[in-house]
Amino acid sequence: MEIIWTRLANITYREVFENLEWRWTKKEMRDFRDLTNKLLEKVKKGQVTHPYANKSLGIRKGIVHKNVSLFYKKDKENNKIYLITFFNNRMDPETLKKLLK
Repeated sequence: MEIIWTRLANITYREVFENLEWRWTKKEMRDFRDLTNKLLEKVKKGQVTHPYANKSLGIRKGIVHKNVSLFYKKDKENNKIYLITFFNNRMDPETLKKLLK
């Protein structure tokens, strides 16, 4: 399956990563990047099935790190996975609801 980064996924990944620069070391940031890439590879190969965050919309939630989740949607018909957003789990859940609409 092909992974498609939506504009929102690109923005929120950058925001999470930039926020980490203030709190983490370079090594921890590389580790986070590697965790993200490993998770995406597993999703792409169908090695993991994450629970639905919103079943009616087909949106699934994967944990990248205890503080960061990835929300994505599979389009089996077109063999694509759309990354919707990365979310800092310490943020207000109402913000997430707005992002997933």
